[in-house]
Amino acid sequence: MKYNDFIKNGSHYGDILAIPFFALLIIYFYNIEHKSIMEYVLLCFSISGFILDILYTYIFLYPFNSSRIKGV
Repeated sequence: MKYNDFIKNGSHYGDILAIPFFALLIIYFYNIEHKSIMEYVLLCFSISGFILDILYTYIFLYPFNSSRIKGV
């Protein structure tokens, strides 16, 4: 892989690396017994970050190709 490709796709590789850490955050905040409002907010952000990172990684690895649609 060329250096320019790595720089160009660096945010995508960061998203891929962030997925397990979001999973760990979800587990951590879920296991807290008496959560404060801030911990609920952080849990919601962790869940949304986890889901969005999986979505962005899927889009990066399997890009949508409109030429595969028939009849267009």
